[in-house]
Amino acid sequence: MIVTQSHKRRSFVGCLNAGVDLVDAIRNLCVDNTIFCGFLQATGYLRDPKLRWFDADKRAYRDTVAHAGTFQLASLACNISLIERQTSITCHVTGALLPPDGAPIPLCGELVAGEVVALEFALETVDDLRLYRARDERTGFDGWLHLEFAQSGGPVVRERPPEAQLVVTPATPQATSPTPSSQKLPRPAVDVVHDIKEGDFLNHPTLGRCVVVTADMDDRLTIRLESGRSVELHTGLIDIAAPHTAPNGERTFPVSIRRRR
Repeated sequence: MIVTQSHKRRSFVGCLNAGVDLVDAIRNLCVDNTIFCGFLQATGYLRDPKLRWFDADKRAYRDTVAHAGTFQLASLACNISLIERQTSITCHVTGALLPPDGAPIPLCGELVAGEVVALEFALETVDDLRLYRARDERTGFDGWLHLEFAQSGGPVVRERPPEAQLVVTPATPQATSPTPSSQKLPRPAVDVVHDIKEGDFLNHPTLGRCVVVTADMDDRLTIRLESGRSVELHTGLIDIAAPHTAPNGERTFPVSIRRRR
């Protein structure tokens, strides 16, 4: 679970030009206005929408289906986030399709593409956060697996009540913000992760030096930051190298970000 609070927002309202692709138009709007995270709602009409659906049993999307006709968009809920350093637009729609012949057909799904006929929107940004999508191996879904705070000097984990745990997993760091621990490390054997024990330390490229609190889960570690905040770390998105052992026996494992292939 990822839960945190935003303190910096902007609001936009407007309409899109007829003839443009809806998803491309939203992406261009984000690029032009430096929007990395936000939520958009809209109503209107599209032409020839293309929809897809996620099959939870098969842990994969079914093939995209193109629908001919005019689609009355009763509701569009869109979220804006990142996949690595690229803008990710996810739009879920409900409405009715008016085919070339016949009566309207109720229709819903995840919108892949659709030509705008007329569309009005309201957009709320979340400017102090970055949400990153990556494949969750447990479900097969590209969900939010990483949260960063958009502040100068790197992400900062805010203090929150102890009972409200924040899950933080890594995304690819920007090349313009190198850190000493961001040098390329050899990919470790799988048993390096399982060798980590409570009381060991991790040297993380964005979270800094942190102590391992629990290491009894196959794909996650609970760590405590220098601020005292406890978070969960998704080990499927990082590489952990063999530890450096201090004279007093204290072990520190270097961490690097696992790049998507």
